[in-house]
Amino acid sequence: MSHSISIQPEFDPALLDEFALGSEPMVRKLLHTMLDDEHELYVFLKGTGVHFVTEILELDWERGLLWLGTPYDKELAQGCNVYCEFTIVSFPDGVKVQFSGTGMVPDTFEAAAALRIAMPTSLVRLQRRNYFRVVADTELNRQVRLSVPGLQTLHGLLDISLAGVGMLVGKQPDLESGHVFRNAQLTLPDGEGSMLVNLEVRNIKPQVDEPEQLQVGCEMTLLERGAERRLQRFLLATERRQRSAQHA
Repeated sequence: MSHSISIQPEFDPALLDEFALGSEPMVRKLLHTMLDDEHELYVFLKGTGVHFVTEILELDWERGLLWLGTPYDKELAQGCNVYCEFTIVSFPDGVKVQFSGTGMVPDTFEAAAALRIAMPTSLVRLQRRNYFRVVADTELNRQVRLSVPGLQTLHGLLDISLAGVGMLVGKQPDLESGHVFRNAQLTLPDGEGSMLVNLEVRNIKPQVDEPEQLQVGCEMTLLERGAERRLQRFLLATERRQRSAQHA
């Protein structure tokens, strides 16, 4: 997880409203990612100054309940009851997500101590202005072109932010972490032509259902003046489009 984004909860009402997600499929996806990938959850109890780290133990969608592990220091859970107000922060896929609620009740899960809360009906997916990362859906891949000298096969983009891109590429024997693709061309649908970028490979992993393809994450350096503003405008517009589609 990148610690360039604080684990502390956000309280700005305008910010929380702007990035609120009430789409059930999206809420389910993010919660299941937290569960399946064992992401840390940072729990903050309102008005007490108490906070601790835990993880999701189980999700029960039929009953609308979620179980959390108890903190290592059991004294931290003393303020947990049906009336306590809390905010939880996590970082599934490196993106800051938070939700709030009332009632964190001591319970058991599989005969072990646990904390039970109601399933959140909405989450806030917080992406600071200079850390926007959007998933590259079909529409984005139609709008954006990336030409990378030295890369044998580029099947499409997986995600993009001001700081980097995720790409789906064909297997390339000489590809390794630290390799830099220089003077790649990124073309946005704003009619202003291509911009030059350098891409440094940060991580490589095989595509689960396509072993001949690789997911490659690259740190991106924008080489032209004004490129950051152009890309930021596009990312904001894409985020709004994707959120509108989720609520349609």
